[in-house]
Order: sequence, then C-alpha cells, then structure tokens
Amino acid sequence: RIAIGRVGSGTRELALKLLSANGIDPGGDSTFLPLDGMDAATALVSGRVEAAMLSGDSTTRALMLRLLDIPGISVMSFDEAAAYTRLFPYLEDVDLPPGVLDLRRRQPRETVHLIGPTVELVARDTLHPALSDLLIEAAGEVNGAPGILQREGQFPSPAVHDFRVSEDATRYYKSGKSFLYRALPFWLASVTDRLLVLLLPLAVLVIPALRTIPALYRWRVRSRIYRYYGALIAIERDARMHTNEEQRRALIEELDEIERSLNTLRMPLAFADAFYVLREHVGFVRMHLNAGESQSHSSAV
Repeated sequence: RIAIGRVGSGTRELALKLLSANGIDPGGDSTFLPLDGMDAATALVSGRVEAAMLSGDSTTRALMLRLLDIPGISVMSFDEAAAYTRLFPYLEDVDLPPGVLDLRRRQPRETVHLIGPTVELVARDTLHPALSDLLIEAAGEVNGAPGILQREGQFPSPAVHDFRVSEDATRYYKSGKSFLYRALPFWLASVTDRLLVLLLPLAVLVIPALRTIPALYRWRVRSRIYRYYGALIAIERDARMHTNEEQRRALIEELDEIERSLNTLRMPLAFADAFYVLREHVGFVRMHLNAGESQSHSSAV
C-alpha cells in the first residue's frame, strides 16, 4: 500500500511514472492510495500504508523530523538517483547531507539521495520583456531562499529541460533588468519602452528622409537660378537670329525685366556666389545686345 498523492496532483503523476519504471503498475499486487502531505504521513504512522511519496511544500523539515523520530520509519535513499535523472530529464538529484535536519542528533546520519522534478516557468513568445523580468524576479524572491533541499539562489536558474530559455530570460540572468527598468519607475519605464518600440521604426524612415532635405533645398534654390539661365539663353539665341532694331529693343526689355526680378530675389548666403555669377552673365548678355545695337547704328550711318 503506497500513498501516491491526490488525484490530479503533480505528486501522483510523478509517482505513477516512477513506480511504473520499476514494474509497479495499478491493478497489480500494490494498492495506490490518494493521500499526500499530512494525510499520507498520518497513514504511514498508523500503518495504513507501507510507503508514502512526498514532494514539494509537503516535505517540510518539521514533518520529516517527526517521521524520523518514529521507530521503523526512515527516508528512502535513491541510490540510483543518477539513473533516474538520465531516464527522466526533468528530474534533479537532491542530497540531504548528514545533520541537515538536526545537527545535534545528526539527522539524517548518512547522506540521503533524493530526486525531484524541476518546475519550469513557461510563457508564450509574445510575453512582454518587462513582465518576463518581473516573473523571474518574483520567482527569485519566493524560491531563492536557502532550505534543506536547496542552496540560496539555486532557483530559479536558466537550466534547459523541456523548453528553451527565452532571450529575455537569458539577458536577465546575465545582466539583470534592462537599463530603463533599473533607472525608472516601472510605469514610466513601461511607457518609455512602448514609445521606443513605436519610434524606432519611424526613426528608420525619418532619418534617411531628413538627409534628403538639404539636397531638396539646394535643388529648389538652384532651380530658380537655372530658370533665369534658361531665359538668358533664349534671349541670346534670339539676338543671334534677329538683327532688327525693334526686336533687339524687345530683347533688352526682357533682359531689364530679368534684372529687376533679380534685384527683388532673396537668395541664401550659401548661394551668393551662384547669384552674383548669374548677374555677371546678365551683364554679359546685355553687353552682347548693346554691341549688336552699336553695329546696327554704324551700318546705318
């Protein structure tokens, strides 16, 4: 008769697997009773069961000392603990060193090899990194204290069993909380983190766009200058094609209009050199037109 834990409990599931690995299955010569914790210990003391499988919080130091004080009851040592941990990767071997329960009476008198399952915190890959940090931190506060079955800080740990350790958890174990959550209150760090998630993609688009602004500005200013050059080229071309005095005067009036427009044009200092070169070219075309007019007067005389 074996107390293997309540129906639906983790203790019962693990007990059934371990017993089955040793050829002890339901319906055989053994009877499995759904008892755990204090109920299982009471049944063991009263003789209603010959063995009790205890795990988790039910295996307290006080309960184990009370059981060990009763003649005929002892803690079973799993001498094959290494084999169990290899056959069942989710198991860990746990040693009870001599005297850990009671140094004065040296309980237990020899090292006792125990086995126990490793509990894993499992989350979806969409879990926010801040919540991942808080979960690990809370797990450390609850389970990180030293006890008879563990050293201080032994749990939680980044041990890999059935599930891979997330990148956020790996980062937490290496360097702790991220800078924002170390330096700012949680609510402010959370808001800042969300803003960064939104702003970083925008920055990827905005920064290249900002780099094009100076080029667009230069193109816009130079296009205004190029329009005047287009008008100058048209005037000079017409001056070569037409020698009529009236037509030359019309071209000079167009040139005067260009010069009046340049006098009211606002030009950035960075483009002052191009602006004054344009004015020189206006003067060059005017000189060409005046030279043609002088030649026409000479021919008329």
